[in-house]
Amino acid sequence: MGLWSFLLVALLALGTQLPAASGWKKGEKWGSCPPDDGPCLLSTDQCTGDSQCPSTKKCCYRACFRQCVPRVSVKLGSCPEDRLHCLSPTRHMCSQDSDCMGRKRCCRGACGRDCRDPVRGAAPG
Repeated sequence: MGLWSFLLVALLALGTQLPAASGWKKGEKWGSCPPDDGPCLLSTDQCTGDSQCPSTKKCCYRACFRQCVPRVSVKLGSCPEDRLHCLSPTRHMCSQDSDCMGRKRCCRGACGRDCRDPVRGAAPG
């Protein structure tokens, strides 16, 4: 894999970890995009914004291209930064905030997503 291909995949992966959560932009629907953990597929985008999706669906990256998917709700606060690198296989303990009790958020950690106390701030992550 060439350097440019690696950079493109890295940027796409980073973009899928930044949920468009609160509907602050014009035409953006409330809620967040679900995590995109699947492998990248070569396909064309099926949408460019939430307004192109029916009712409760959002235009989100899934398999590295944009498509209309059911939105998920997010809790207040941001996920804490995790600088560790896991040596074990990825194992997710949650898939979205609603899987977590109380104020805890479903956050990406070194070895997968798990429920964590949020840090202050309104931006989801």
